[in-house]
Amino acid sequence: MKIGIIGGTGFYEIAGEKIEISTDYGKVETIHFKKSNRDVFFISRHGKNHHTPAHKVNYHGNVQAMKKIGIDAVVGISTVGSMKKGIKPGSIFIPNDFIDFTKRKTTFFDKETIHIDLSEPFCPIIRKILFQETKKYRALNEGIYIATEGPHLETKAEVAMLKNFGDVVGMTLVPEAILAREMGICYASLCLVSNYAAGLQKRLSIKEIKDMYKAKKPIIKKIIDGAIEKIPEKRNCRCRHAPKEGKM
Repeated sequence: MKIGIIGGTGFYEIAGEKIEISTDYGKVETIHFKKSNRDVFFISRHGKNHHTPAHKVNYHGNVQAMKKIGIDAVVGISTVGSMKKGIKPGSIFIPNDFIDFTKRKTTFFDKETIHIDLSEPFCPIIRKILFQETKKYRALNEGIYIATEGPHLETKAEVAMLKNFGDVVGMTLVPEAILAREMGICYASLCLVSNYAAGLQKRLSIKEIKDMYKAKKPIIKKIIDGAIEKIPEKRNCRCRHAPKEGKM
């Protein structure tokens, strides 16, 4: 079985075979390694040394590369800012929905009409497994992820507005989750809460975000390792049928 991991800040120290995949959106580098008798393919979302900002990430290339490899189960890892006092830095957040405030292209389908159903935007089976694994190690929250364009962090006024509609704020879930569903890939997101968003703490520091990820990285890896072992090859979710069911 093949499983994909798309990682964010700080998740780059992975040993394995580098494989370059040609896509319609350029070449994408993956790292292939074995875990629990599964073939795992990791894509660094921002590239080595985090040189690609959120609004320039090759989301279409990354997801298409996973599809071309033959992967139908993907976990996306990222950091988020909490907009609720009860969702504390250092905890894990697993989105159950999202709101898109980005300006990005969110589809592969420019030449045919396909309306993807996002009533349940994340694979329920992979989400359940991430829940089970996370509960072993960390405080756990779920809720709505607000996706913003970046690369700047949000203002206090923006957070004051956005927290009426969601729980955490981040920059990379969209269009990644949508594109995965368009490709019929089971996708779920695992987020580390790295900080409180603007207005909930005095100031924001990128060092603070990096330090939090570094400190919690061993736990993130344990959660992912457990998920890799437990994601079933045969799943009865509707994710793989989404492109066909959305076709006019």
